[in-house]
Amino acid sequence: MDGGTIRNEIEGDTQMNLSQEVVQEFQVSSANFDLSTDITSVGSINVVTRQGGNDFHGSGYFFFRDHNMAAYPALNRNLQVPDPFFARRNPGFWIGGPIKKDKLFFFFSYEYMNQAQLFTVQPDLPSVAGLGGNFGSPYKGKNLTTRFDYRLTPNHTMYARYSHDGNHGFGPSGGATLPSNWLRNTNWSDQTVFDLTSSFPPSLVNDFHFGYTYWQNRNLFPQPQDCPGCLGLGFPDLTMVGSNNFEIGNTSNATQGRDLRRYTFQDSLTWQKGSHRFRFGTELERAPGTGSGAIAIRPAG
Repeated sequence: MDGGTIRNEIEGDTQMNLSQEVVQEFQVSSANFDLSTDITSVGSINVVTRQGGNDFHGSGYFFFRDHNMAAYPALNRNLQVPDPFFARRNPGFWIGGPIKKDKLFFFFSYEYMNQAQLFTVQPDLPSVAGLGGNFGSPYKGKNLTTRFDYRLTPNHTMYARYSHDGNHGFGPSGGATLPSNWLRNTNWSDQTVFDLTSSFPPSLVNDFHFGYTYWQNRNLFPQPQDCPGCLGLGFPDLTMVGSNNFEIGNTSNATQGRDLRRYTFQDSLTWQKGSHRFRFGTELERAPGTGSGAIAIRPAG
């Protein structure tokens, strides 16, 4: 951010992933910041996203790793799975530059993740040990960011940014249960930010910030396309007496969903008077949201 201070550009509790290529700088504080930034009951993380300049810059990349280039995931090898399959394919690119030299700039980034891995399930009861095996747990996600910076006058600059993160995966919600007891998790996050920085004399700087965030999350039962031929698919949640890890059927943790929105208005004023600095700030936030969840009813006795 030209001529500005590090600020909480990425909202603190937003459920959003960003590409590393988007981050220009970040700051971690174990204590609260002052009134000119954000107020929390714990520490804060400030992230500043990258922006374009008078020259065009960009890069592309492809990250790949599989089981042939990684250590075995456990201390002791599983004789049933001597070489478990794993592959992470992660392409992306970014580009930034001028739209109008010295006046209007852009930055754009896109990243995709496609990961395939296996979970090994070994029931701890000999009577059901034959139901164990290796089961696929895929994950796919994409995120993009676009940002525009505009210099209205030498004393007034503004930027607008939009970021999106969408991902979905299928895997266990806890413990080594069979796939019919796993969850299909989907996330959709959008964030729009607008910022205007003004310096009246150089010693007096005002920064106005508006952010809107939307997050949709669903934890759903597996479908036949997620778990073809899975034992217990569509059944109630079933456990085996005497076993700590044998569980099939629809988990009691699903279905769950949430739709959360945040509207944040922030304004800060910094006044430098000789060797003294005065900072003032205000914040207004509205966070409506809805959610749904399953209720588990278990028989007594």
